[in-house]
Amino acid sequence: MVMDIMEKTIRKEVIIGNAHLLDLEVLVPDRPARLLALGNLARNRAPAEDNPWVESLSAINYLVVGAGGDIYQLMEAVSKIKEKNPSLKVILADSLETPIFPSGPNNKPLGVERIIQVSKKMADASRAFLHQKAGILTGHVAGLACGVAFSLADKIEIETTVAFTITNFDLSLLEQLQQ
Repeated sequence: MVMDIMEKTIRKEVIIGNAHLLDLEVLVPDRPARLLALGNLARNRAPAEDNPWVESLSAINYLVVGAGGDIYQLMEAVSKIKEKNPSLKVILADSLETPIFPSGPNNKPLGVERIIQVSKKMADASRAFLHQKAGILTGHVAGLACGVAFSLADKIEIETTVAFTITNFDLSLLEQLQQ
């Protein structure tokens, strides 16, 4: 668990591999979807087998990744996470104004379920919402991912887990999920 300094309340963590994801239930109240934030939150300790917050990678149904950083590492990380969890649906959140990936049905990178383009205004609003409601400061790439993840978690009517990146998704972040 992590102490939320802004509200002085305890936030639940979910541990997958060596990564500590923040459970952001507060952002999708009364919804069946669980929303998890994935960033560089790893700690140098192995999770105990009997820890109730330890889950497997297969617990994530959707992974929303902001398009940014080293694109080759991003795509390699997507490919490798799909090898580990083939049923995982990876969604890329890309900039509407300056897209990294061209739009079109035949332009999806291997392993990506869908590319959703997000306006700068939406990304900025998502970042502000994440900061105000969860006390998490992020950059533009996370704004892209969290906006799509919020919308997805709000629309899903069944129990599912939506994780989104709050930093660049690369091989280092992927390694944390797999340890």
